[in-house]
Amino acid sequence: MARKRRNQQIFSISFLDCICCGFGGVLLLFVLVAGKTSDEEERQLTQIREVLGQFEFDVKSREESIQAITEQAEFDEGESEETEIRNQVTEQEVNELEQTLAKLLQSESKMQKDLEELLAEKEELAKTEVPDPVPIPNVERRQYLTGFELEGEHILFLVRASGSMVGNTSEEAIEMQSKTDQEKRESAKWTRVVDSVRWMISALPAESSFQVLLFAEETEPLIETHSLDWIYRDDSEMIQDVLDALAEVVPSGGANMERAFSVARSMSTVPDAVVLMTDGLPTQSDTYASGEFVTETDRVRFFNAAARIAAPGIPINTILYPLEGDPASPFLFWQLADRTKGGLVSPAPSWPDIR
Repeated sequence: MARKRRNQQIFSISFLDCICCGFGGVLLLFVLVAGKTSDEEERQLTQIREVLGQFEFDVKSREESIQAITEQAEFDEGESEETEIRNQVTEQEVNELEQTLAKLLQSESKMQKDLEELLAEKEELAKTEVPDPVPIPNVERRQYLTGFELEGEHILFLVRASGSMVGNTSEEAIEMQSKTDQEKRESAKWTRVVDSVRWMISALPAESSFQVLLFAEETEPLIETHSLDWIYRDDSEMIQDVLDALAEVVPSGGANMERAFSVARSMSTVPDAVVLMTDGLPTQSDTYASGEFVTETDRVRFFNAAARIAAPGIPINTILYPLEGDPASPFLFWQLADRTKGGLVSPAPSWPDIR
């Protein structure tokens, strides 16, 4: 029997395997090639980004440099303008200074001429010299009191004008009471007091003023018409009236220093300093009554009462013309000066030698 011929199949299993393997290889090759291409692109992209970043940094740096150069140029331009303005101002100031110098030279010439005229007037005035407001006969012989300073605008002189002021001892003072008024005025001790007042007024600062109160049993202004007015140091006419009035005083009676301090304290214008001219302790008092005879103990009590009534804060400077038989007075007046920040002097009998 004849064999049947089999049908030939082109697509067998082996063929399909080969086809699949080939296709798989191609696919694998494609995947490998595509992955490598992606990595290369990523690398190139990274490089491009780095280059762009560097370019951006360089551009920014150049922009900042340009900005700095621009600002410096603007600043230099402003400085140049300010320098030019300063130069103009300086030139103007130089011109003004030159003009001022020219005016000063003209003024100097005029001042020199005025000075020559003033010197000529001074020589003329020297020929007709104006006397000092305080007429001291021999001004070159004035002695000055060491440590005795008068400061302030208003100076008050309290001058004791009791009967003891005409004698250096109690006996001499009692004996002088029987003398005439003219003899009392011309007594050595009272003459010394008058000269002392003259000297003290002459020693006052030119811008100051003063007042003179006499105290005995009562306290009264030396010139009644000027009891409330202060007398200026440069008022020569008024000062001469004061000295003339003082030359007419006749010392007499007791001495109430407490009343004197009370009057000084009640003045409308409180003095800046007090000059007390006395020869010892007081003999009368408003606080304590005195008997027929006044003892030294009484006089100490009278003094303490007066010291208590003195205005606080006002220096009391005492010129003491000591009376023999009054031993406690120097110490007590020293205490008063110390308490009031004043001074105490007991000058030699020849002071002041101005005659």
